[in-house]
Amino acid sequence: MHGPLERLYRTKLTLLATVSTVVGVGLLVLAHRPGSQLHESWLANLPITDIGSALFTTGLIVIFFTYLDKADAEERANQRLRRVLKEEAPAIRDAVVDGFAFAPDSLTSVASPKTLDRIIENCLAIQLGDRELAADVYTDLREQVVRAPERWYDARASIGLTRWTAGPDSGPGSMFVATIRCEYRAIPSSSVLRFACVSDQGEYRELLHDPAFTTVWYFEPIAGLDGASPEAFELVQVTVDGQTRAARRTSKRGSQTFTVNLGDDVVSDQREVTISYTYRTLVQQNGHLIHLDLARPTKGFKAELRYGDAGIRNINVLDYIAGAEQPRITRLPASDPTPSIEVSFDGWVFPKGGVAFVWVLAGEMGDLREKVTTRQQERSAVGRARK
Repeated sequence: MHGPLERLYRTKLTLLATVSTVVGVGLLVLAHRPGSQLHESWLANLPITDIGSALFTTGLIVIFFTYLDKADAEERANQRLRRVLKEEAPAIRDAVVDGFAFAPDSLTSVASPKTLDRIIENCLAIQLGDRELAADVYTDLREQVVRAPERWYDARASIGLTRWTAGPDSGPGSMFVATIRCEYRAIPSSSVLRFACVSDQGEYRELLHDPAFTTVWYFEPIAGLDGASPEAFELVQVTVDGQTRAARRTSKRGSQTFTVNLGDDVVSDQREVTISYTYRTLVQQNGHLIHLDLARPTKGFKAELRYGDAGIRNINVLDYIAGAEQPRITRLPASDPTPSIEVSFDGWVFPKGGVAFVWVLAGEMGDLREKVTTRQQERSAVGRARK
């Protein structure tokens, strides 16, 4: 089945051959016609017979030779093309690979997203030597990073712990007031920031995977408080490039949500801004733990915890940051007038990465020493009784 271009070519060739043959025959007839006035006119000086013969012969050659030799000519052309491609294939391949390696933007114009995914998985499989591992690694990377709505830069978090005076000093219901201030640079993908505090584990896990929420805090119901209590969670301030933005609070049974409108111009301008927000929450002293999660891929992260006058004897940090280099940890001990501990990491932190601070209360150390002493005395008494 010939295409339109091939049919057009054959039609033009046939028309040209037919016209050439007919004109050639006409000139030959005119040149040999008896009694023609051609011999008495100025046309007698032209080689009419030669021209007619040439046109006639050319027309016949085009008609017969071209059609008879067409198949062989196409085969010869294909053989020449295959030979050239075979000889130049390595050079062409190297040129394409080098072009994609040093000019990766050109890939987007010649490859679909699915093709790019296959290319990346194949490259990872070559480097890792395990195709299944490469597929799983890239799937996780695509879900956490590639599809992330935005990226954060130079994230800073500062936590201050103080005793909650509205509750008991120790035991069940004793709390720390944690004042947490976070700041980062980003090109916002949404004009709205959302902060939530919930007391349901299922709702907490669901909101953690919701990209519309900036911070989700879980508060275990205790001492008559739950996630909807104003004392449990309060958004103190939100600023964009130093300008304060108002927050709207909504609550339902067991949870509350703060919504902040950054302004449509922040998103439409696609410009980088510095976003800062401060919130205050209650943390159980006997929970011995406070953690900070990052909701977006973040380049550069630093978190500091200050715990002066909080009754904390010792504090450790657990980082869940996947990186080739270890985070840097600096601390001022509890004996210092302003005890603190700081964690910093210069690389990229994936979503759900972050840090956790674990403490030991000073009062617990006394109880522990008393228990140890009691056990030692009991063992001594048993030993004396056996003697």
